[in-house]
Amino acid sequence: MRRLVGLVAALSLAVVAPARAVQVRSVQVPSVQVREAGIRIAYDRPAEPAARAVYRDLKRRRVLEGLRTAIGGVRLPRTLTLRLSACGGDANAWYDPRTQTITVCYGYVISVIEAQARVPAKPPQPGAPRRDAVAGPVAQVFLHEAGHALFDLLDVPVLGREEDAADQFAALVLLELPPAEARYAIDGITRLLLGQAAEEDADILLADDHSLALQRLANLLCLAYGADRRAFGDLVGSRALPAFRAARCAAEYGLAAASLARLFRRHLRSGATERTRIRRAFRWMFRP
Repeated sequence: MRRLVGLVAALSLAVVAPARAVQVRSVQVPSVQVREAGIRIAYDRPAEPAARAVYRDLKRRRVLEGLRTAIGGVRLPRTLTLRLSACGGDANAWYDPRTQTITVCYGYVISVIEAQARVPAKPPQPGAPRRDAVAGPVAQVFLHEAGHALFDLLDVPVLGREEDAADQFAALVLLELPPAEARYAIDGITRLLLGQAAEEDADILLADDHSLALQRLANLLCLAYGADRRAFGDLVGSRALPAFRAARCAAEYGLAAASLARLFRRHLRSGATERTRIRRAFRWMFRP
């Protein structure tokens, strides 16, 4: 994830860091853009066949429209652009405060698909549909970058590392989904993080502004268990969520959710309840 300055459980009361680059050579051509309520969306048309397949699938499922719906509950002082782009074949995602643009590369989505294929489907959700295993990480990376964007555009104070705060933001939003759908999303992110953890060199990454993959996974699962013990109770005792940590997860979730609620409350629009908005926004994750 490019190191640039960087709804929402805070709206109803939140990486995944991109996998290693996949060399997908694409040529970027003019975009299809739509503007609504201060949020633009752009699906850049790639030339490379693998990227074109991803482009067609995400556009058909209206992924950017869904994210716009989720963020649409927030009053933004400046226009925010949500972009899916060829990125010259890079596997990356970032928020650029100079242009107020969130960019997720088709190469990143391809890298998620390839990473998920390498990781066997194991607990917590054996046999999870592959589409769900990919959709969860794709939703998470967009929400992670949306966290950076909102921190920047709304001048929201962040105590601690912004990358960790963006992870929390993304997790809390996904946990507003119905329990079964939230579980599918979290399981997909879990598989991706486990794959990243197996490839990390901890000695090199200890000084990175992102936490290690297993740390990010522990934080994610703790928030999930703290939000819904019934849906995520079987995670307790796993490598990423030992019992001593699980005992504190309800408090961790409560503090994170209440903090985001307080920080974002004055920026919210009136209208449909935010839980309803979020659940409508992410229906694309479960479309065939």
